[in-house]
Amino acid sequence: MISKYVGYLRPVSFGALLSLGHAPFNLWFLSFAAICLSILEITKQRDRSKISLYTFFLGMGYFILTLNWIVEPFFVDFISHAWMAPFAIFFISTVMSSFWYIFSLIFAPLGARWALLLGVATAEYFRSFFLTGFPWGTIASLFVSSPLGQLLAIFGPFGLGVFVFTIAIYLISSIETKKFPATFIGLLVLSSLCFWGWQRQNQQVQFTDKTILLVQPNAPQSEKWDENLAPVFFDRMIKATVEANKADLVVWPESAIYQPLNFADKLLGAIDEASSGMPVVFGALRFDENENLRNSLILQKVGDKKLIYDKSILVPFGEYLPLSGVLSNFGLSAMVNSYGSSFTRGHGPDLIEVETDLRFQPLICYEAIFPSILRATLSRPDFILQITNDAWFGRFSGPYQHLQILKMRAIETGLPVARSANTGISAVISANGIIVDSLPLETEGSLELGLPKAFQPTIYYNWGDSIFFIMILSLLLMRLIHKRYY
Repeated sequence: MISKYVGYLRPVSFGALLSLGHAPFNLWFLSFAAICLSILEITKQRDRSKISLYTFFLGMGYFILTLNWIVEPFFVDFISHAWMAPFAIFFISTVMSSFWYIFSLIFAPLGARWALLLGVATAEYFRSFFLTGFPWGTIASLFVSSPLGQLLAIFGPFGLGVFVFTIAIYLISSIETKKFPATFIGLLVLSSLCFWGWQRQNQQVQFTDKTILLVQPNAPQSEKWDENLAPVFFDRMIKATVEANKADLVVWPESAIYQPLNFADKLLGAIDEASSGMPVVFGALRFDENENLRNSLILQKVGDKKLIYDKSILVPFGEYLPLSGVLSNFGLSAMVNSYGSSFTRGHGPDLIEVETDLRFQPLICYEAIFPSILRATLSRPDFILQITNDAWFGRFSGPYQHLQILKMRAIETGLPVARSANTGISAVISANGIIVDSLPLETEGSLELGLPKAFQPTIYYNWGDSIFFIMILSLLLMRLIHKRYY
């Protein structure tokens, strides 16, 4: 019985190899090699169940390594929650791999390679919204650091995954059948797109006349809410703001003030005094008029009414408990009730106007992993602004992958990104996904620089995921025609 499953160690290892395109490794060429090896290997699976099981184990190897940072939040309160860590990584990896299994099973009658291509592609899309969604670690994100990553501007985060698998299958099939003219055409297309991506990737950054100050206090999660240390971290941000030049916008990270907004008049007064008239964005917890707890971004301008954005996509098991009636019986409610209750979601995507010619779309932490949120506003912002607290995600991969996701959002939309992170990595990212400047992880400091110019709206920004659907339907139609007539 055991020997029956030993053969699946190979797809597990291919899945682990596939994951190495993610930060902090960024070995995207190994990811492409893993895709090619998986395509060659899955052809040996002759029936639907074996094809789908192969894809499942490929996913397990991929997600266990990609999502290893999932265990980090459980170690913040080690005694209470550390025991859950191995169950958490195994559970989330199994769920994500199950999407690959189900969709590859659906497409298995088309052939093993087509099941892999269409199954993984549609699974990646489906997991982005099922039960609020979790599109972290998509196939497209493996190639952000490569010239192929610039194709996000055309295909988007789901279409790029389809393209990479398709070109790999095309090249392998043409080589196997010794159709060398077809191989040459495929390599020519791939080379041309890589050259276009390389040019776009190395395009010189142009700046606006606006300056932005990002403040990073470096408050470890285990100390952030300590009543003795919280004022120290607040004073660090005050000091950085006082010492700044005249910036058009000062940005503090998520939950920057240590008291709920409703009871923080003294802290708000200190921010006003330190900013000397500069508008300041900061994160805060607040209770709304119905006593619901919100995770909010506030824009404070001297003499003006505060502008508030409430986080609209909450973190499952972190800010709210899915299926709370059942899961609270296992003690999990303690993780989301750290502040007395779970959070309430905001009304949705919004734009905030600093000045008439400076508008940003706010994102709070987890919201950045959802590409659709950046196409849901009535008009286009001048830049994307994320405030976050990545101290939850440890030092190894989580913060770097989160930053990588922000680079994706920049490329997809053609918009620059500014992010202030509590412990790092705070950064300004140009519209082609290049980090203009950044503050390292676990470093106290501030970063003042010009805001990059936006590009023209990208194809993906204008058309969205309709491009993905066109690609999937076209491939499906091609395969059905081929099976019928050839």
